[in-house]
Amino acid sequence: MDSSSTFLVISGGSACNHICDAFGQNVSFVLGISDNGGSTSELLRVLGGPSIGDLRSRLIRLMDVKQGDKVERTAIRDLLSYRLPTGGHEHAIKEEWATIVEGHHKLWAPITVEKRETIRGFLTMFDYEVLKRANKRFNFRNGSIGNFVLTGARLFFGSLEAAIFLFSAITGISESKRVIPVINTNHTATISATLENGDTLQGQCEISHPSANSCAARKRLENPIDFFSQQAVLEDNYALEFDSGNLVFSKEECQQLKSRIHRIYYNNEFGQEIYPIANPKFFDGINSKATLVYSIGSLYTSIIPCLILRGVGAAISQSSSLRNKILILNSSNDRETEGYTALDFIRAISDALNESQLIDARRKFYDCLTTERPPSPAINDALPTALAMPPTAMYQPPISLPSTPPGFPPFPSHLFSASPASRYITDIIYLSNSEIEVDVKAIERIGVRCIQVQGIIQDDGKLGYDANILGECIENIVSERC
Repeated sequence: MDSSSTFLVISGGSACNHICDAFGQNVSFVLGISDNGGSTSELLRVLGGPSIGDLRSRLIRLMDVKQGDKVERTAIRDLLSYRLPTGGHEHAIKEEWATIVEGHHKLWAPITVEKRETIRGFLTMFDYEVLKRANKRFNFRNGSIGNFVLTGARLFFGSLEAAIFLFSAITGISESKRVIPVINTNHTATISATLENGDTLQGQCEISHPSANSCAARKRLENPIDFFSQQAVLEDNYALEFDSGNLVFSKEECQQLKSRIHRIYYNNEFGQEIYPIANPKFFDGINSKATLVYSIGSLYTSIIPCLILRGVGAAISQSSSLRNKILILNSSNDRETEGYTALDFIRAISDALNESQLIDARRKFYDCLTTERPPSPAINDALPTALAMPPTAMYQPPISLPSTPPGFPPFPSHLFSASPASRYITDIIYLSNSEIEVDVKAIERIGVRCIQVQGIIQDDGKLGYDANILGECIENIVSERC
């Protein structure tokens, strides 16, 4: 296989599923693990752990039912894609779940005994863990069987990546196609958003598509945790408490945010900011793949949580293997990006990656000082006062900057040099009839090439990308820089 046709895709969840074929056969998809909406909210409430809904969705999308035993592969896909009813009596839903976990449900019929018992073993593991926590009354409504299998495997192996490997092996996904959780952890990862008006939204669901009973915006806690200390990890009890029952939401009916999103950050169960490091396999992809793609999806809850992690900004900026860094622009704005232009998308991605580099620089600086001073209990991280973005990117400095840690000198500004947008993005692909404004001249002035492609009307009546057209466009970009 041509080594130039290797892709690392920082991906949205379900939004990216229909264009997966555009990236060929040698591709790694990096997905966030912070979604806390839908049936995932029940898994987090009762069992904790990382969010696996987007991982499961992508794994099922990558299944090739045309290879091998087509009937069995289709049956496995249908089983892992199946959701328990959202309506009806609770006892009827539990009875159907019992027929599945016991192996009597009609969905099992075309699946051979060895694969049925392998899959059922992890469903049994999941059921056992739920029964151990019977006092929490797990709600099976709308529950995804694929999520239950992946969770059962994670609990059995004690490893999310082992569970993904097993899931891929059972479903026959090619070894050249990989799904990588952006953080390799067995614990819950939660994101929050600070708005420009100072309010804070906690949890991906509240940011992106809040339910009717979600919490209102609140003021952020003032004392972020000392991210240089050993406490700044995803602790075993790191899981937000959710009300019993799956969080129901509608992406189409969400109210607009009261203010634009200022920044995204990870937080612990107390709402304090923490600074996780990315999965080593993410860095492996950055240092070995030829093309990096920022794919379509929710900008602030799918893409940026993968970029603000420690080490990511420096790795992307300094990678010797990445020849192409392509942003595929969404076809339209959503609640998170209301009123955004293409320049705003570029600015948000560049800011996030520069913030990752700044965190690394501050950490290195204060780590050196702690060899001579006792660690401070309140070392606060700061955003850059300027991210070296050209005026055309319309960068606005932070509203307020945390103070210097007590007992330490201010972080010297010369130790951090922000990278321009062109270090992170070489090309932007957008639809000819895009609903998002694309100022080609302004974008090209900051060193990013603009490429227009024809869009299609999808089954839901919305504008979208055609995987074949998009694939040809990306292949042209790749071949130009070989």
